[in-house]
Amino acid sequence: MFEQLNEQLKESMKPVTELATLNMTTLQTLAEKQNTLFSTLLSEGASFAETASQQKDVMSLAEAQKAYFESLQATVTDAAKETYTLVSGAQAKATEVMKGMSEEITSKVAAAAAAK
Repeated sequence: MFEQLNEQLKESMKPVTELATLNMTTLQTLAEKQNTLFSTLLSEGASFAETASQQKDVMSLAEAQKAYFESLQATVTDAAKETYTLVSGAQAKATEVMKGMSEEITSKVAAAAAAK
């Protein structure tokens, strides 16, 4: 009887465990992406500062600044797209888990009602 109760508890906690694992994995991946983004921005900023300090005239500095800002925009845009894709995927998986849990509860309630 204890084993059966234990098994039922494990089965009922499965969606919660799946959601917790999904959240943990998603947050870990987001943290890694943010770390990479920060490192990239820091590196590009330092590179721009070095390039800017070597420019002899205003036009060269303006062109270097334009190239830096275009690169910065592309980097941030790519990071935002990757983050959106990751979060959207996690949301879709969470929706599937919740839908499955809802369907399982509905079928168990219907079976219990039919048994009465």
